[in-house]
Amino acid sequence: MSQAPSHLTVGQVAEIFQAPEWKIRRIVDSLGVQIPRAGGYRLIARSLLAAIGAKLQEPQTAGEAAQ
Repeated sequence: MSQAPSHLTVGQVAEIFQAPEWKIRRIVDSLGVQIPRAGGYRLIARSLLAAIGAKLQEPQTAGEAAQ
């Protein structure tokens, strides 16, 4: 039985939430936590998924809606 990875890339998180990668990047950058990187990839801890999901549920700003 394999264990789920403790960290996910922006693309993997975007796939989980069916959201654009740019939006996930903005949310992760706004969380105010240090996000480790491996090369050009942000490594998002699974423990942040609930916070990311909550941010995705917030109403969009006019600038985001135009994206």
